[in-house]
Order: sequence, then C-alpha cells, then structure tokens
Amino acid sequence: MTLEELKSNIKWWESKRWIFNLLVGAFGLFAIFNALAESPYDWTSEDTIGVLIWGIGANIFYSLGTLFELFDWYYLNNKIGIKNFRWYFFISGTFLSCIYTFWCVVAYFIGTVW
Repeated sequence: MTLEELKSNIKWWESKRWIFNLLVGAFGLFAIFNALAESPYDWTSEDTIGVLIWGIGANIFYSLGTLFELFDWYYLNNKIGIKNFRWYFFISGTFLSCIYTFWCVVAYFIGTVW
C-alpha cells in the first residue's frame, strides 16, 4: 500500500463518519425522548456528560475500521483483504451501534426510573 492508498482509505472512512454519527445519534435521541416522555425523570448535567462521552466512545470504535485496514496492510500484507469488505463492516457496524445505543438508553432508564 502506498501513501496515496493509505490516504484514500482514511478518506473513505472519514467521508462516511457523518452518516454513522447521524444514525447513531438519531437512535439515541429517539430512545431518550421516548423514555423521557414515559417517565418522570429530571435530566441532569451528568446525563449530558454521559451522552457526550458515549458519542466520543462511538467515534473511537468507528475509527477501528481504518485501523483494521492499516493492520491488514502492514502486518498481514493484505492477506485478509479488509478493503473488499468495507461496506459490510460499515453497514453492520453502524447497525449494531444503533441497536446497542438504543438498548443502553432503554436499560439506563429502566434501571433509573422503574
């Protein structure tokens, strides 16, 4: 892999990050607003900090796509060919992140309110 290919790989993943953030954020907001509408819960600054930390953590995990490609290139000489599975990893990772975010919000409010 040349430096140009590396830049291209990073550009590919980074150009999709906004889609990931939009979808995971939408699932999280939907779950939060749904839970707040059904329960007598007072939102606190700790909750806001938790949402921000969750977003940062989700973006760190999103960056693993780029790191796995780099790992495959550098250590395995493209034997796995992760580049060929980008769309699969992007779609499945985004879907699982959305479901996990929704589930964690529901679990948080069940544990806090009920």
